[in-house]
Amino acid sequence: MVALLLRAGWGTFRLVRADDPSALEFPDEKQYWLMAASVSAGEGLKDELGFRATRMPLYPAGLAVFAAMANGAIVAKVLHWVLGAAAAALTAGAAATLFDRRVGLIAGLLAAFDPFLIFFSSLLLTETAFVAVLVALWWVIARIIQQGTESHGRWVAVGLVAALCVYVRESGVGLIAVALGFVLVCRRFDRRTSVGVAIAAGLVVLALVPWAARNRRVVGEWYWLTTRAGISLYDGVGPQATGDSDLGNIKQMPAVRGLSEVEWNRYFMDESVKAIKSEPGRIVTLAGKKLARMWNPFPNVQTYQSPLVRTIAAVWTIPTFILAVVGALLLTIRSGKQDVRTAIFLLLPALYLSALHSLFVGSVRYRLGAIPMVEILAAVALVVVVDRVRQGSARRECIVRD
Repeated sequence: MVALLLRAGWGTFRLVRADDPSALEFPDEKQYWLMAASVSAGEGLKDELGFRATRMPLYPAGLAVFAAMANGAIVAKVLHWVLGAAAAALTAGAAATLFDRRVGLIAGLLAAFDPFLIFFSSLLLTETAFVAVLVALWWVIARIIQQGTESHGRWVAVGLVAALCVYVRESGVGLIAVALGFVLVCRRFDRRTSVGVAIAAGLVVLALVPWAARNRRVVGEWYWLTTRAGISLYDGVGPQATGDSDLGNIKQMPAVRGLSEVEWNRYFMDESVKAIKSEPGRIVTLAGKKLARMWNPFPNVQTYQSPLVRTIAAVWTIPTFILAVVGALLLTIRSGKQDVRTAIFLLLPALYLSALHSLFVGSVRYRLGAIPMVEILAAVALVVVVDRVRQGSARRECIVRD
């Protein structure tokens, strides 16, 4: 309820202040809405270039429900507030499963009050949906890691939620592979776990078959994810790359005019590979810039650089990141294998997304999938600090009484 009130309050404030409440602010929002309108009009998934497989279908198809409404964008934002609130509740559930209810409550409140999660909940981007589905996946896997319950039904749940994750954002497929591999290593590849992981992975592949077949029919090749990988990688490593995104200009390059969707993707992928091979030093330097942008405690967008915004962002983000590091260290120092595994498990999204966006463009929005798990670690540190303060106070009271 706290999370919902904060998101609805911020979103309503933005709507009231806007000249046009239905207007969209960022290019990706406009693209998603355009694709949703295309689906709603019966033309299928199609972006501004007429390409049909540049995004995973679940999010624009979901927006299509609202595209035909007079104020559909506003209604869609309201749904995002609910999804954002659900992500906070799911964070609390995952934390309580891994630790206890007190850590769960604190972690849920951290996710509820997170200013970046609140801000993005009013944008028509995949971030809010991806965070909610990813935390749900981590909660389901957490029950397997913590409780050792490995029924086939639970692995089916892992597979179904993982498939949802990929259908929202294609980059989730790598994180799912890492998470399943982590569980296998933790269980030393025992037969029961191996069967469960195979079930989950098989369900993800099976769920992608209709999408891949559809792409074979409409673009001419079996694309299991999207045709966006090439341009996204080029945006991050091409000769023009700075760490920020410049897709608007890249799409207008003379070299790609008139190319088909498949040729377009292949051209950018080939040029990206050439850039990486020819200038490895520049790629390493760019990686540092991208990670700095991704984990920047301040917003990167120039329109959100007021002293108030920067202060709120820093006051929240810096202590949270420090507490998360402390929480991870505390779990590691405990020396129990289970605690170390839990720390690594919670750090996996941050590590994976950092590795991914050391190649692709870096942005604050791309770290959001890892933030709930980071805040669970911060909650662990807060509980330890509070307990030690209380113990210190109790000792002092005993000394005074004596």
